[in-house]
Amino acid sequence: MSDLQTSLLGLQEKLQALLKRQLALEKENHQLKGTLEEKLQLIGHLENELKKEQAALITAQMRPAQQMDPAEKAALNKKIDHYIKEIDNCIQNLNP
Repeated sequence: MSDLQTSLLGLQEKLQALLKRQLALEKENHQLKGTLEEKLQLIGHLENELKKEQAALITAQMRPAQQMDPAEKAALNKKIDHYIKEIDNCIQNLNP
């Protein structure tokens, strides 16, 4: 009878440990889902910014080459490169 009680107590302790682990995993899952949602929103925002900058670049490229200011072109290219790097970082963070 004592062995049965010992086994039941051991089983109950293991069950409690599993329940604690489940709660911790659920909490972590909730946090990760929140982080994922934030990253997806950031990616969406950055993609919109990139589209705007690409449209501006296309508009700038439609002008004759003599009218395009080299400093303006360099600044625009730098901005686009920055947005592309941010999007790449976000995508990399989503893929563990």
